[in-house]
Amino acid sequence: MSTGAHTGLAALYTVTDAMRHLYIIPIVHSRHDLGTLEQPIRDVKSQFLQTQTLEQNQRVLDTFWEEMKLGIQSWNVDYSNTLVFQDALPYTGDPERIIEHRIVDELASKGSANHKLVKWLLERGAQLVGTESTELLIKEYEAVKKSLAEGLYREMLESSDRREEESASSLLAQRDQFIAQRIIETLQMGQIGILFIGLQHRVHDFLPQDLQVEYPFGRLKDRESPRIFEPMA
Repeated sequence: MSTGAHTGLAALYTVTDAMRHLYIIPIVHSRHDLGTLEQPIRDVKSQFLQTQTLEQNQRVLDTFWEEMKLGIQSWNVDYSNTLVFQDALPYTGDPERIIEHRIVDELASKGSANHKLVKWLLERGAQLVGTESTELLIKEYEAVKKSLAEGLYREMLESSDRREEESASSLLAQRDQFIAQRIIETLQMGQIGILFIGLQHRVHDFLPQDLQVEYPFGRLKDRESPRIFEPMA
């Protein structure tokens, strides 16, 4: 799998004061993003995936994020005019965003390529935005934890069609609506928004027409992503 991340994106897109611009970047979560669910999910994966397959998955995922990093670092963007939205980053309501920054710092220090890249953007002047409903994230976490405890997680992961059908009308759609509303409320005319979001999300379905949405790296499909199972889409 290749994102095509570091080709032809140096100029990116022309940003005008008359529009709001959002770049949606589909992502694949790594084990460093999983928090307390990392070990239980690793245990499940090890039961039905060979060590060689797990290692190959990790190499593909490393390449995915390396290409993503090279692509974003080549952009000619005014980062001081850029807002960063992040999958699973809670909105706390704190104007200083202390908890949001702490989460990014902690996950970056643990090796999360996603959060290292977010931190790189922040160090260049981008503004971090609390993105998700804390209540909905807790519901998602509890649902995954319950599935692990009941031994249903493997079945859930392998039945992606059923998961999409169930999630589209419930929790995932609620999360997407909340994320879209956060973007609508915070992204101003002439600003750039960068949204790092899991593959199964459909945030764009809830965005207004006056917001110019682009996919700099294309819309990755599930079949193109490494078999890295995610507790949060």
